[in-house]
Amino acid sequence: MNVVIVDDEHLAIEELVFQLSLFDDIQISSTFMDSEKAYDYIMGNEIDVVFLDIQMPGTNGLKFAKKILSEKNIHIIFVTAYTEYAVFSYELDAVDYLLKPINNARLAKALEKVNLTVLRQKPQKVMKDFLLIYENDVLKPIKYDDISYCRADDKHVEIFTKNQKYYYDNNIGKLEEMLDESHFFRCHRSFIINLKHIALIEPVERTYLVKMVGYNELIPISRSNVHTFKKIMSI
Repeated sequence: MNVVIVDDEHLAIEELVFQLSLFDDIQISSTFMDSEKAYDYIMGNEIDVVFLDIQMPGTNGLKFAKKILSEKNIHIIFVTAYTEYAVFSYELDAVDYLLKPINNARLAKALEKVNLTVLRQKPQKVMKDFLLIYENDVLKPIKYDDISYCRADDKHVEIFTKNQKYYYDNNIGKLEEMLDESHFFRCHRSFIINLKHIALIEPVERTYLVKMVGYNELIPISRSNVHTFKKIMSI
């Protein structure tokens, strides 16, 4: 279970890191005191759980959670010294709400909730080779192999195939879950590319721009994803 901790108190992070180290199946990927840096990291990496403080400078933890949940299927556990935000946290479908100082038994229970949530979700994932798109009031299957790349905006995700553009009425995180990670790569928080459809890769300062077969759009590889991209492409 890959975990990220976001809290503006260094001592609180150290304490939670120690408590989580007592669990064999927990891997702490990174810790952050800055929510913007945490957001970029979470968007660019495979993270299962975010332990998130609520009262932080800049972005409020509730708003931060809402932002990442709109783009990625991830489990949020709030960690705070205040009880008054509990109702709002459950409205966001947070897995749990832990009060500081954290009791080890409560922490174990929260992690068990994550495991149970994952088990409930697994049977819902049906392996198929197409995506259903609503178009002109009918459902149209689009084969995954025909998808060149996907681009998210504020309202939906644009899906570009060899010959046509479609609109997917959900967030890019949900779409990412449905795509085969051996062929599709979330290169940027707004883009997913089909690695089999890459036409060229252009090096730029500290990262790359990619063109897909049949399209002229320059697609950025975010700096947080450069290392993974280079490894996948053997650069």
